[in-house]
Amino acid sequence: METGEPIGSKILTGLIENAPSSATLRNEMSELSQMGLLEQPHTSAGRIPTNDGLKLYIKNLMPDLEIGKSEKEFIDNAFEGINDIPEKLPAAAGKIISDLTGLPVITCLITEDTTAIKKVEILPISRNSVMLLIITNDGRTRNRILRIGNDFNSDLLERFKHITESKINRKPLNELTLGFMQGLIASLGVDSLKLMPLFTAVYETVNEIENTTVDLSGMSRLYNVCGSEETADKIVSLVKRRDPIISLLSQIDDQSVVFGADTGYRELSADSIVAAKFNAADKYKGYIAVIGPNRLSYDKVIPSIKYTAEKLAQVIAQAQKDMED
Repeated sequence: METGEPIGSKILTGLIENAPSSATLRNEMSELSQMGLLEQPHTSAGRIPTNDGLKLYIKNLMPDLEIGKSEKEFIDNAFEGINDIPEKLPAAAGKIISDLTGLPVITCLITEDTTAIKKVEILPISRNSVMLLIITNDGRTRNRILRIGNDFNSDLLERFKHITESKINRKPLNELTLGFMQGLIASLGVDSLKLMPLFTAVYETVNEIENTTVDLSGMSRLYNVCGSEETADKIVSLVKRRDPIISLLSQIDDQSVVFGADTGYRELSADSIVAAKFNAADKYKGYIAVIGPNRLSYDKVIPSIKYTAEKLAQVIAQAQKDMED
């Protein structure tokens, strides 16, 4: 774990107190290799753990995991400076753990389907353009600039405001379907053609508010971990697709470490993912996960990830309470 180099019997005799002979150690290591727990990268080299060996170590041999004092202080101090809406807090936590470990971190936030529209506003910018602003009840905001025709007067804007207040505000996002918006536009009568671009923009903007967000912190560190720009780019592409990563992270219910070789994704085959799940404020859940080489210091990374997830849940719950107040 310290050097990444295979370990031979001669090195072990210098590391183990009251070590047996080199010959005895070689025999033991040979037997462990036959059991599939060690492997020899090449002839005359020492041994390294296989994935099965690492799994056995993590499950049965690793000492009790407690976060170190310095790691705990680092995480606590970093969270003290964070004050944001719940949607942005997981990515901030990802940066904290990435800075602590020096490794890339994936964060995933899943919002339950209770998200609703809090407010839709149209803000004039110039004579022929306006800004559409949408705010959800969990504090997320989206906006876009729209060009409007010269015949778009204050009466039309007032009607748009009235319709959004009565028909769209407080409505759950999953109810603002294409069929709903088409029916709403059809009910506008003579003003339907003029107001259609605004309500179309509302529909498109709402669809940009995802119930699940996935972020990657420490991207430059990913290239260091992979040792190959091509492999790193493939992992970035995997993260951007979201669904594969969410599926992988969902495996952590029963374990905190997922080995890339077990995922079926070739780009992750030499890496491991150490992850923890968080639940907060009854409507937010998600994952925070470190990507690193298989020779991670699991006894340090695992408790740091778990503590960060617990801290993140507390901070999200407080941020949601502050917004409701």
